[in-house]
Amino acid sequence: MNNVGVETIKEKLKDILVSVVDFELSKSEIQDGEDSIRKLGLNSLALIRMLVEIEKEFDVEIDLEESDPAILSSIDNLSSHILSLKNI
Repeated sequence: MNNVGVETIKEKLKDILVSVVDFELSKSEIQDGEDSIRKLGLNSLALIRMLVEIEKEFDVEIDLEESDPAILSSIDNLSSHILSLKNI
């Protein structure tokens, strides 16, 4: 896996998260690692907005019915999933 690609994706994901939440959030508050997104306590509307922005930003389609729900739990999982979709 390309570390430069993963780090770039993580930074863009953090930008997207900051833009879709309904509360004050800075990029520095978003940690890498297990459950980093889940710990933010996003509501369903914020999750949907996040997915829409991710699909637009990275030109991918995230099929939640066929994907492991854990991909939405952390920045690490989500960035790896996006990278795998881009390499298809």
